[in-house]
Amino acid sequence: MKANIPTRNKIKLNWFKSKANLDIERNINVQYDATSVSYNKHNWEVSVKYVLVKQGDPKEIPVNSPMTLYKGGLPFLFLSTAGIIGNKIISEELIDDDIKIDDDIVQVIEGEEKVTYEDASDPKQHIEVRTRFDKISRRITIENKLDNEIDLVLDFKQTKDVTFVKSTPEPSTIEEPDYKFEIKIPSEEKSRITLELQAKIVKRVTKIKPEFIRIEKVKPDFIKKEGQ
Repeated sequence: MKANIPTRNKIKLNWFKSKANLDIERNINVQYDATSVSYNKHNWEVSVKYVLVKQGDPKEIPVNSPMTLYKGGLPFLFLSTAGIIGNKIISEELIDDDIKIDDDIVQVIEGEEKVTYEDASDPKQHIEVRTRFDKISRRITIENKLDNEIDLVLDFKQTKDVTFVKSTPEPSTIEEPDYKFEIKIPSEEKSRITLELQAKIVKRVTKIKPEFIRIEKVKPDFIKKEGQ
């Protein structure tokens, strides 16, 4: 993935100058638990890393070295290096505030509840377990407020309680538990993903076993006198 930003193709490190191709890696990580999957709204963040593919022989650069990106001959972003892989210089991770994300609930269909029982620490009690599997639909809208087209990857990670059923569009790659969507968004436009999920909802309540429940006799409000 090569960013089409020719004015950003020069970097300056504090002890040398070098030309480099610039890749901008944007990622959105989405994950729910049994409670948050039914929230009305989520606002996720877009993480961004600048990957500079240096021309010529690789050079060892210590982690946390200062890095400055220039635009039009002027510095516009001050970063630190996070690592070096061959001739790739990878920046620290930042949050891209120019990409807005809204994650809204569309539909919740509650499943049939099943009741089971588990032993409690007190032999006179048991744990009532109510389990159901809900169908959840969520729509994620990604808005690009930049003046150039962007590429990004949305990574939905399923959990033991919230699993993937299907989506529109389909994932670009699937490596369970990760479902990744590679997205291209033109300037000032939006892209949408609809997720169909299954959520396991479990509620536990400790109760006294029926055989140990005492039935109290109801005392009368008055005693009927003889002859009345």
